[in-house]
Amino acid sequence: MSRRLFEKARRLLSQEHPLLPLPDFKDRRGGLSIALAYLNRYYTAMSNLGFQAVYWLFNQEPGTSCQRVFLPDPEDIPEYRRTDTPLFSLESQQPVRSFDILAFSVSYENDYPHLLTMMDLAGIPLLRKDRNEADPLVLAGGASILMNPEPLADFVDFFVIGEAEETIGPLAHSLRKGREKGLSKETRLHDLAGLEGLYVPQFYDVAYRPDGTIDFFMAQKDFPPRVKKVWLKDLNASVTVSPIVTSNTELSNMLLLELSRGCRRGCRFCAGCYAYFPYRHRDAGLLEKAAVQGKGLAEKVGLVGAAISDYPGILPLGRRILQEEIPLSFSSLRVDSLSPELADLAFRSGQRTVTLAPEAGSERMRRVIKKGFTEETILKAVEILAERGFNTFRLYFMVGLPQESKEDVKGIIDLTRKVQHHALVRSPGKKKAERITVSLNSFVPKPTTPFQWHPFDDLSGLNEKMKWVKEGFRKDRNIIVTADLPKWAYLQTVLSRGDRRVGKLLLTAHKLGGNWPQAYRSVDLNPDFYVYRPRTFEEILPWDFIDPGMKKEFLWEEYQKALQEGRKG
Repeated sequence: MSRRLFEKARRLLSQEHPLLPLPDFKDRRGGLSIALAYLNRYYTAMSNLGFQAVYWLFNQEPGTSCQRVFLPDPEDIPEYRRTDTPLFSLESQQPVRSFDILAFSVSYENDYPHLLTMMDLAGIPLLRKDRNEADPLVLAGGASILMNPEPLADFVDFFVIGEAEETIGPLAHSLRKGREKGLSKETRLHDLAGLEGLYVPQFYDVAYRPDGTIDFFMAQKDFPPRVKKVWLKDLNASVTVSPIVTSNTELSNMLLLELSRGCRRGCRFCAGCYAYFPYRHRDAGLLEKAAVQGKGLAEKVGLVGAAISDYPGILPLGRRILQEEIPLSFSSLRVDSLSPELADLAFRSGQRTVTLAPEAGSERMRRVIKKGFTEETILKAVEILAERGFNTFRLYFMVGLPQESKEDVKGIIDLTRKVQHHALVRSPGKKKAERITVSLNSFVPKPTTPFQWHPFDDLSGLNEKMKWVKEGFRKDRNIIVTADLPKWAYLQTVLSRGDRRVGKLLLTAHKLGGNWPQAYRSVDLNPDFYVYRPRTFEEILPWDFIDPGMKKEFLWEEYQKALQEGRKG
């Protein structure tokens, strides 16, 4: 056992500031115990509002104790292995394998390998078929699970397909009942499979054709043929706010407050829009009350939502929060709903850097992805911001979009130059707009979106496109280009659009210490099958068993409209 690791956990815990009432975990001994694990380090996890909200919701359940677990910092993993210290919870430093439930909060596909790392460090068998009655039941939920849980089906006992507010109550009740009665794991899973929004993969059979596509996906016995996504109909029934703030996280000492869920815009690439359909928002009065409760502990309120500037009461809400002398933070602003008044509000909060997301450099590509605004609108928003003193801009673009041409990619350079010019011209006084960061990201077609049938762009093409953009700004010190690595976007595509067979690839990569090129060569599975292959409407997709609340025909129609826009030139 490592004393250093335990002391580090206690130090992190001592520097947290609770904003919402949390139980004394000593008083809940003997009840249902849940280890809630985030697939990344503490520094990242505590800036994730979804993870924090699930933690608080579980702890509101009677007879239930939920404690947090994190992926160890890279420098700590060798210490765990050297000292044979099992992965433990933050609150009580108890081994994860001693809990009734190990629940993973999963936000990003590229974090999937961390799930295996954490289970390995906890001493829990990775494959569900190898676990016995003494092992915790393994649960997973979150944004990427909503879209496609199948690549993790060999490792996870059951999944939550939906939003936590609607599932945690029935889920915790069923788990407590099974624990009190001493039911077998099989019986408990059988009971869970009968709850709406819960998916137990062992009760569903899948078969494949010789060409690798799915032949059938079939429920056993009397289980539902499709798993219906559950969602909170009235957001006012539950205000989602950080229960804890800490300085030891990316969004240091910031209270996070969710304004809305989903998005009414319908951008064809956006997983958040479709996975959290339909669009809903909370009443301003509830949000104001939640924001004010953090006064004195939180240094800032971070507003969370797919399109913050679309929130109908954003101006009066923001002004009332500022009147309480609590600064606001806007993660990004949509250019076609940005007003001078909203820019003033952000500036008064101390914000000097603003993120805008044109997504594409040309009008044609913005029509293809249904972004819904023009270059003129982008430049007008830049002028409004520059006039008020914003001096640093971050522009978010994707490359590898459907129907994209070389001219579309070069449009990123042209548009950025225009943004730079308009910002400089409109900046007041001698303090001119100083810096623009261009963020380039490989487009990954996501499940449950209209582009779920579209292939990923090839790696050489993506690298070439990013090179064009970087070369376009090589001599300009005031424009910085950051770009993701297309090889990781390739992996994200495999993990987001894969079926159960991808689990073999994950397991092999884990055994090889994360050597993905070797894993690709070692497994009898061609990852290109999931990445570069276009799909037909008739093909059974790995995630088709999920009922997302909208018809597949609608998504296909949107996809065809996008292709038609691309052909117009």
